[in-house]
Amino acid sequence: MKIFNVTVIVIAVIFIILLLALSRYGLFASVSVSEKVVGPYLLIYKKHIGDYKNVGLVMDEMYSDLKNNYSMETTKGFGLYYDDPRQVDKAQLRSIVGCIVEGKTREDLSKVSSKYDVREYPSSKSVVAEFPYKGKISIFIGIMKVYPALGTYIKEHQYNRSPIMEL
Repeated sequence: MKIFNVTVIVIAVIFIILLLALSRYGLFASVSVSEKVVGPYLLIYKKHIGDYKNVGLVMDEMYSDLKNNYSMETTKGFGLYYDDPRQVDKAQLRSIVGCIVEGKTREDLSKVSSKYDVREYPSSKSVVAEFPYKGKISIFIGIMKVYPALGTYIKEHQYNRSPIMEL
């Protein structure tokens, strides 16, 4: 009986710690969906074809390369996803992935443009979902919470599907 009680207490403590940790990363955070004007953004990016779960590595590599080889510090990464992964095979998913550059013009990026694509993303009215980022675990929790909320909002307002940009 003593072993059973200790086991129950240990499991309860582990469960509480796990719940507290996940709550820090947004498990209980709400998703705010609204329409607002976003941009303009100056983007440095690479085209990516394949499973969306692999774009984080591309973004991290670009960040390091820009910082170490071009002395360019960026603070915002992005992914622009063209296809619905429920309708397109993972190997065929299309996206562009990179960094948002602030305080520079397109002309300032001439050295970078020999290696990466550079483009201006214009200011546009968009459906925006906001969810707190507290670390990489927030991304996984966010995916489970944000995309359903966005889908519901877009369906309720009868908008057509368009590319989705994550910042």
